[in-house]
This record gives sequence, structure tokens and C-alpha cells, in this order.
Amino acid sequence: MKRIILVFILALFLRTIQISKAPIGFNPDEASFGYDAYTILKTGADQWGKKFPLVLESFGDYKAPLYSYLAIPFVWINGLNPTSVRLPNAILGSFAVLVFYFLIKEVFDYEERSGNSWFRADFKSKKEFVATLGAILFSISPWHIAMSRGAFEANLTTFFIPLSLFLFFKYLNSKKPNFLYLSSLGFGLNLFTYHSAKLVTGLVMAALALIFFKDVIRDKKTLAKSVFIFLVFLLLTAYTFLQGAGARLADVSIYKLSLNQASVERIRAYNNGLPDAIARAFHNKYQVFGKTGTSNYLSYLSPQFLFVRGAGEKTYGMSDDRGVLYWFELPLLILFLRFLVKQKIGKSMGLFVFWFLVSPIPASLAIGPGFAANRAVVMLPSVYLFLAIGAYELSKLKVDFVKFKLDQKYFILFYALLSTVFVVSFLENYFFVAPSKIAKDMLSGNLESLKYVAGYDGQIVVSRKLSEPHIYVAFVNKTNPKDYQLNSKNWNFKEKGLGWVDQMGEYRLGNYLFKNIYYEEWKGKDVILIGKPEEFPENIIPIKKFATPSGEDLIYIVDTGSSYYAKESKD
Repeated sequence: MKRIILVFILALFLRTIQISKAPIGFNPDEASFGYDAYTILKTGADQWGKKFPLVLESFGDYKAPLYSYLAIPFVWINGLNPTSVRLPNAILGSFAVLVFYFLIKEVFDYEERSGNSWFRADFKSKKEFVATLGAILFSISPWHIAMSRGAFEANLTTFFIPLSLFLFFKYLNSKKPNFLYLSSLGFGLNLFTYHSAKLVTGLVMAALALIFFKDVIRDKKTLAKSVFIFLVFLLLTAYTFLQGAGARLADVSIYKLSLNQASVERIRAYNNGLPDAIARAFHNKYQVFGKTGTSNYLSYLSPQFLFVRGAGEKTYGMSDDRGVLYWFELPLLILFLRFLVKQKIGKSMGLFVFWFLVSPIPASLAIGPGFAANRAVVMLPSVYLFLAIGAYELSKLKVDFVKFKLDQKYFILFYALLSTVFVVSFLENYFFVAPSKIAKDMLSGNLESLKYVAGYDGQIVVSRKLSEPHIYVAFVNKTNPKDYQLNSKNWNFKEKGLGWVDQMGEYRLGNYLFKNIYYEEWKGKDVILIGKPEEFPENIIPIKKFATPSGEDLIYIVDTGSSYYAKESKD
């Protein structure tokens, strides 16, 4: 027990140290989750005035609501600030490591009772080795550390699925009904963590029903109550699709792109002499959808994603120049594949393999730059069970160390030191190198610039290029929810056929006007302008600049009415 407590402390430390500064910046989604938590705390309604919402309309992207509800106690205790908003994810991310440890132990207990020979052999030491090492690898995971340090709701599923599975296996091992009820509750809550989690949760639960049918059908009364609990959450999830969540899924689906691409390819083939019937057979939306989805799916299982490039976008505080796994974990993964081929893996391991294989499906069906580490993070806990088993196989690997004049214990020591080098390299990059690379994508300067002018009661014009700037205004000023909702009634972006609030030409929140900045329009009018450097004359002298750590200017604040600050340089 002492070991896992130390591992938990390590996980907590890596996920909370300098959490307000790393990742750099504070993106609009984080600010929106925080402000929704604040408005629900104050009024019981979200920023659009909807009481205890099951889906957050936010900017028109209809977010899953659980993160904001989890943030409420932190905002209540510590106030509305980046630390309060990020802490729920960091803490649950740390507990995910702890839950993962106990999940592996329950899996071992189940397989040992089932008579699985691999699990039964050297049972106690093997169980402790795999559980502890799995937790250690999980705690230092570059993927999980990065996803746990921001208010990134996708990461919540790495806590709730392992927790729900732990409770499920606990029920199988103890036959106590409450564990199955709590497992259903956990799976139900997971439906409200992130959109990708909805599909994976359903598939994992279907797999549980099929694989462990004989185990759970024995107590029909307990099973019926558990199914009822989950069905309540499932019906609530279905209701959110009527509230806008369904439109969000349709907007990000590759199905739309498949339709357009199929039309282009069919017309091209027809113009080149192919009969229309044949062109339709070979170039249709289903063919393109299947081809694109399959290609996307395989990309998430590729070495390019896992070990070389990693995340395809930097908006989650991750660099796009290193994999989501460490290179030292590659041999462990290979040894796990060897284990799969050689051993009778048992029901539970079959479940984990299934979980891993279905996890990339939601990400593969969504549009974007690809390698969406946030959408694929649901697979992460299953990967670390595989790596832990691979590590055990490595420790028992029969190698003629005498022939190579190498003592096995020195080989293990060398491997541990090499692993440490990779971990230190990641941490050095994350805290000291990556901030300069990801500052733009994490919208560094947005929160800081609006905090700089907070309290000023004159006219402030904020460029729409800051990306949903109104939410930063509400966040830093702790805008009264009733005042915010009074203004937001006039933000009729949906009636205009727009998908996002900041796509409107202009809109207001109190003394803030949001629109693209044309400097000549405001010159000499005693207005504060906040915008991108390219929106101002090259020779303008801002009263304040916000830049990346490497010195690249990101945001200017210009006072057009000041005889000193708004003057244009004559140099």
C-alpha cells in the first residue's frame, strides 16, 4: 500500500505543479466551463439561463456538462480563476492512476478464480508487479499528464471508465449488489463527460453484457436494477440530442465531408467517360465515408501517432513533435503482443483488448486535422494495462545474459535509467520548451489582456480574432449571470444560420463591443482597442503588448484617446 500511495503522490505532483501557468494560455473552452460553473453556482442556470443543464450550449458547440458541475466546489472555495477550473481534471486524473491500480488487482482476482493459468502462476507477486508498474507508467504518461493539466473534459473518461470497471469486477468477485449499482452509475456519468465517451461507453457495456453474461445473469434482480440505473442516464443522454448535442455531432462528423467528396469524385469520373451508374457505384458517400473512417481509425493505431508525432493540434497543451507514448514503451507493447499470441488471455483481457480497439472509432469519425489526442484519450487506460503486462514479460524474458556478458539485473537497471531519461526529457520539453511552441494555439494573452483592462468603465472594443472573446470578459470580470443572460438574448447567431457566437459581425456585453478592428474607424475616439498586431498600423505604440515566451507579439492593447499612448511612431 505504501508504494501505491507514493505513486499517487507522484501523479498528483506531476498534474498540479504550476497548473495555473502550464499549459500556457487559457483557451475559450476552459473559460466557458469555468464561467458555467460560476453561473450554476450563483443561479442554478448556465450562461444561457438554462436551469441545471444536461448539455452546455456554450458558444454553440453544445458541450457535455459534467466538467462544469465538478468545477463548482472549486470555484466556490477558491473563486473563479484558471487554477480553480483546472484542478478538477488534475485531481481526477491523479485518482485515475489509483483507480487503475485497484482495477488491475480486481481483474487478477477474477481471472485467478476463473482458473486462468497465466494469472494463477506466481499469482501474488505477479498481481502486485503488474498493478504497481501499470500505475507508475500511467502516472508518468506524457499523454495523460498533458490531458490532466487543463480543463479538458475529454480526460474525465480516463477516470470514470476504469472506476466503473473496477466496481464491476468488484461485484463479480464479491457478489455484493451495491458494487454493480455503482458501476452502472459510473458508466452513466461517463456519458456526460465528453461526446466521444458516449459511443465507447455503450460499446464497452455491450461487451460486458456479452462476455460476462453468465456471471451477472445469476442475480437477475440486481442486474435489472443496474440496467435501470444506466437506462435513466441513457434516456437523459438521448434528450440532450434534442437540445442541440445531436447537431454538434453532425457538424463534426466526416459524413458531411464524405458527401461533398463523393460528388466531386463522381463528377470527375463521369467527365472522364465513365458511365454514371458505374461512377455512382464506385464514388458514393458510403464508399468515401468508409474509406476515410478506416484511414482515420488506423492512424490512431500507428507508430506515427503513438511514438513519433503524437497530437495533431496544440490546443490541449501538447506538442505535435513527439508521440503520446514514450519510445521506451515500444518494446513493452511488442512483448504484450507476443503475450497475446502465446497465452490464453481470458475474459477480462478480451474486454480490455475490445476497449482498446473501439476507442479510436469516435475520433476516426470526426473531422479535424487528425491525431486528435483528446478524442482518442479514452483508450489510454487499456494501453497501460498492456504495457504493464509487457513489462512483466520483459522481467521474465529468458535471455542468455552470460553469452552477452551482461548480468540481468544490470540490464533492468539500464532500462530503468533509459526510461528515466525519456521522462525527464518530456518534462523539460513540456514546462520549458513547449510553451513557446503552443502559446498561439493555446491563445496565450487572451485572458491576460482582458484581465489588464478589467474594471475600466469606458468603451472597449475587442477583436473577434481573439476567439470567443466574450467568455474571457465574463470570466475575468465575474460578470453577474443575470447581466450576461440579458446581453446574450441579443446574440441571435443561430437565427442567422451561424454555428458560433463569435461569427456574428458584432455583439456586445456591457461596455465591451466585439467586432473585427479597423483602426481608422476608432482613431481619436477615446476607445480601448484589444486585437491582433495585424489589425493595427505597423507604427502604432500600444499601451500593452502580450507575447509568446520567445517574444512573438500576440495581442496589442491600444488607447485611441490618449495623446501619448495612441500616437503613431514617426521613426
